[in-house]
Amino acid sequence: MEQLERYWDATTHFFGGLVSGFEKAVTGVFGSSNARYVKKLESKVDAINALESNYSSLSDDELREVTEQFKKRLKNGETTNDIMIEAFAVCREGGKRFLGMRHYDVQMVGGMVLHSGAVAEMVTGEGKTLVATLPSYLNALECRGVHVVTVNDYLARRDMEWMAPLYMGLGLTVGAIQSNMPVKERQEAYDRDITYGTNNEFGFDYLRDNMRPAARGDERFSKRYQQSQGPLAFAIVDEVDNILIDEARTPLIISGPAHQNPARYAEANRIATQLSREIHYKVNEKDHTATLTDEGVRHAEKLAGVESFYTAGNMDWPHMIDNALKAHGLYKKDVNYVVKEGEIIIVDEFTGRLMEGRQWSDGLHQAVEAKEGVKIKEETQTLATITLQNYFKLYEKVCGMTGTAMTEAEEFYKIYELNVVAIPTNRELQRIPYPDVIFSGEKFKWSAIAEEIEFYHKWDFVELKNEDLFVGRIKNESEDEITIADKDDGKETRIPRNKIDTINYKGRPVLVGTVSIEKSEVLSGLLDRRGIKHEVLNAKNHKREAEIVAQAGRLGAVTIATNMAGRGTDIILGGNPENMAWARLQEKYATRLDVPREEWEELVESIDQEHHMAEMGKEVKKIGGLHVIGTERHDARRIDLQLRGRCGRQGDPGSSRFYLSLDDDLMRIFAGPFVKRMLEMGGFKDDYPIKSRMVSRRIDAAQKKREEYNFEIRKSLLEYDEVMDEQRKRIYRFRQQVLDGVSCREIVQDMVRDQVDTNLNTCLADDFGRESFAGFAGKQLTISLDPRLFRKTSPEEAIQICLDEAERNAETDILAQIDVCLAEGEDESEWNWGALAHFCNSRWNLGIREKDMKSAGRDFVDELLINKARTAIRKIKIEGAEQMLDEEYGIKTAASWCLAKFGVEPELDQVEDLTIDETIDIIVTQAIKKYDEKEAVYPVMAGLYQFVMPASGGAQGRIDREGLVQWASRRFDTPLTLEDLKNKQRDEIHTFLLGKSRESQKLAQVKIEALHGQIDAISNQGGVPLNNANGEATKLSDWFMETINHDLSLERVESLDKEELEQALEAIVEDHYHPEFRRMERMVLLEIVDSAWKDHLLAMDYLRSAVGQRGMAQLDPKVEYKREGMRMFEGLWVSIGERVTDLVFRMEQMNEDFVSNTLVETSARHDDASSAGANQQQSEMSQDQSEAIDRSGGAQQPIETIRNRDDKVGRNDPCPCGSGKKYKSCCLRKRA
Repeated sequence: MEQLERYWDATTHFFGGLVSGFEKAVTGVFGSSNARYVKKLESKVDAINALESNYSSLSDDELREVTEQFKKRLKNGETTNDIMIEAFAVCREGGKRFLGMRHYDVQMVGGMVLHSGAVAEMVTGEGKTLVATLPSYLNALECRGVHVVTVNDYLARRDMEWMAPLYMGLGLTVGAIQSNMPVKERQEAYDRDITYGTNNEFGFDYLRDNMRPAARGDERFSKRYQQSQGPLAFAIVDEVDNILIDEARTPLIISGPAHQNPARYAEANRIATQLSREIHYKVNEKDHTATLTDEGVRHAEKLAGVESFYTAGNMDWPHMIDNALKAHGLYKKDVNYVVKEGEIIIVDEFTGRLMEGRQWSDGLHQAVEAKEGVKIKEETQTLATITLQNYFKLYEKVCGMTGTAMTEAEEFYKIYELNVVAIPTNRELQRIPYPDVIFSGEKFKWSAIAEEIEFYHKWDFVELKNEDLFVGRIKNESEDEITIADKDDGKETRIPRNKIDTINYKGRPVLVGTVSIEKSEVLSGLLDRRGIKHEVLNAKNHKREAEIVAQAGRLGAVTIATNMAGRGTDIILGGNPENMAWARLQEKYATRLDVPREEWEELVESIDQEHHMAEMGKEVKKIGGLHVIGTERHDARRIDLQLRGRCGRQGDPGSSRFYLSLDDDLMRIFAGPFVKRMLEMGGFKDDYPIKSRMVSRRIDAAQKKREEYNFEIRKSLLEYDEVMDEQRKRIYRFRQQVLDGVSCREIVQDMVRDQVDTNLNTCLADDFGRESFAGFAGKQLTISLDPRLFRKTSPEEAIQICLDEAERNAETDILAQIDVCLAEGEDESEWNWGALAHFCNSRWNLGIREKDMKSAGRDFVDELLINKARTAIRKIKIEGAEQMLDEEYGIKTAASWCLAKFGVEPELDQVEDLTIDETIDIIVTQAIKKYDEKEAVYPVMAGLYQFVMPASGGAQGRIDREGLVQWASRRFDTPLTLEDLKNKQRDEIHTFLLGKSRESQKLAQVKIEALHGQIDAISNQGGVPLNNANGEATKLSDWFMETINHDLSLERVESLDKEELEQALEAIVEDHYHPEFRRMERMVLLEIVDSAWKDHLLAMDYLRSAVGQRGMAQLDPKVEYKREGMRMFEGLWVSIGERVTDLVFRMEQMNEDFVSNTLVETSARHDDASSAGANQQQSEMSQDQSEAIDRSGGAQQPIETIRNRDDKVGRNDPCPCGSGKKYKSCCLRKRA
């Protein structure tokens, strides 16, 4: 074995040396690209340093004023790159002044890399939290929001509170979003210049916002219904490798119940437990799949009591059983999930944290619940979803920082177009990475780990260069030798220093990284038996994560944690007094920002002195610092590097070692069989530790292989998800335009144009009649007919052609079926007379029996069946379809469609000589004219609905004339009295008010034209955007106040270009003169888009599940998914247009409550009342979305929702109080 290893090492070293030698030679001459880039930034750092004295002399107020000056310079056309050096110098001064921290020069380099939109690889402990303040401050000056993304709520809150004094001292605002935060507080956090939060919360807020019915600041709606997040301008992602690589393919899903019967999951679990592995099913750990074998399918069908899984009603069984098998074979309790209070809680595979509220999709979560015997939740249907990968690609600029990014540099660039730059350390690293120790069996690995922890915790030990080990108490040290007393018999040994490799002193803190709760508890048990006090951090006590990890550097501390637990928490040698201080104060103060500075500093100093942390830190450094032990290699090298990086921070000493076994998951899947064979050939025993470079290289190769595999999975997901991503962007972009005030009138009119164009181009095409006839006749005769057969034929000739074609097809099909069912050359016992009879009866309804065919025999059955088929065909009636061959059939069809769709009926003699395009223009003009009529009628209809009192016995209700007059006077801005409605019946009142509505409609058009004139005048003088208007903007504000009594907020529109300004201001005028109709358009559009999108997501889920089967037809599933998905999406848009126009042009058939809810009852602004009116009646779709948002943690309110469990009272029903009035005019109004 040794000879083989030496030979292998010599060979690989020779060829590897050639390559590395060439690389070193080139790098030595030119320098690495990374080093050259960093070198280039150093001149900018020098410029920043030169400004330090300038800003240090300013007072606090003067320093804040510099921030305002930066903002003005950016508004006047400078860029953030132009002011970067000055802004970074100001930020550094803020750090010194308000935090007591000065940014190092290398941190300045890191800040520049982040600002450029790249990934900064900074060694763990180099102060990434402080580095993030530099690009955050600079980009926040643009007033578009900066998002700082962390991996958990604790870090988001901690980092925000920690860095807030810097931002606030410089005149910026800062906030943090947390899970289950009330909507109002969440919106306030997003209104800050800089917002901290987790990747999940930012992603979920994006989805929630795209389910809400109102944009930010739309005061017609309560805050609960308004969007929160705002533009996605700039994001700084901390631990970027974890978020953009590890969790990249994690879908964020907001879902509602799918009404699947939960009991079927329990039944699938029962079946799964009775199947045998390898016989009935196979588990592939590498691909993470579990599938039934052919024998397993048959046995499962028997257990399920069904004849076949592949018949109607049973086709979901294989999927549910596969999930149950995965639950048993691949998902382990206390590794992948925990059971907590009767619920399955997923454990993050990288951090070991509990992911409460998350659940696996596609029925897998329910399968695990059935396995554990807890209550099975209803399967859910997706209402909104996005992967983290695609969410972060929405930002205009994104950057990130982490301690380990170079191993994933290729993926960062290919997926996100992010370059990775390694930042130099501020101090030289003193970290010692000891070689891996490998065992054949896992049992002996854990014993060796426990023994090493005991050595570090209880004993001094000396390791010699020949690998001999002496453990005990060091009695004496001199320049030449060390004397150590053995731990067992006390025998003293004197060891010359020139033979010593390493010396370790008792009490070094030890941090052990495990991969699961299960492994942590195994090791904890071993340490308990050895009497070693220790802390265990895993998903079961994740709330103490920061507290435990922060104190892992204290003298004699032993901490067991999952590999990534406590990521982002500083391990300070000797202990972290600030962490302990906040643990004491968090019950007294809501945030660290509320703690008085004097009280904070006094408590921190007191804790430091009480626990002797500073002195202890010096002692820990003296004896070697933190020692990190890894218990298993991760399938990503950077996770191992992150664990090693917990020691040796900021120039502190430290060391690390990994203990492995061939039973570890990574080794077993990728390296186990090969290495195990090699070890068996060498005669190694399970308890013998291996320190082999060949095995270590094999591990590295396995990790690389796994990284490549994971990258391919993520890339494959991206290829599938890019279809949904593009569709999602289009839907959400459209939806956002509606919320932002784009003219819904224009949207609806565009839909009208599209439908007229599509339908008239179809109906007026030359061959439309023939195609219609061929389709109709073919359906009747169950054949396919070529429309070209009916050119220049009379109706009688066309019908005869159809019958002749049907008879020829029947003869051909019958002969072909006879050859299949009664194949010549086969034994007659194999003939399938029943299948032949079934074919003929189902096709032509012949009523033929097997006995009749057998009587005719094989030679004459064809004649029998053909004759019967001919007779049946001649009985089929296709008369009435001959009108389709009429030359005017297309024009008449188009006219009928226009009448049914829009209520317009074009005169045939007006359009028969026109081109198709000219005809389309006429129809569109008439449809829009009809639409204008609807616009005038709608407020009158809504007003009459509101002010008609209910009557008994089906009689027409009495009109509340007084209320109607008051409303109409305000609504149409015209003085009306009761005399105007005196002696008028309902139809007469409708006609009278319709006249007033039309006058208001004409006035609106005049005001809009005047508005455009105002904007043109300002624009011609260079005053658009309005922040350049030099007083002209005030005239515009005055015009709005004088014309429609509207207080225009110039701040909200001052940065808009001319087109955006016209759109925003025209919407205000439209909303003043046509509030009901505009609101109706908006509500209809949002309702239909949301409903259609939800159904489309479900259809795409089904398509994704089924498309893999197309590979059997030699078709690429990805290509088919993209093609079919886009076809379905185009159909979605057509469907949305049809449904919207159907509703708008049939507004008279709308629900009376819906129409009443769009009514504006007063010209004054009463936000609460209008909000209540807008939200009193929600459709089923809106209720589903609101409840889904609440469940996702996005709209939790401090007030408990009160739901009426009694029978629902309609707005126009008699009031239950017995007053005789309508409910809306009585108790409902009192409630509002």
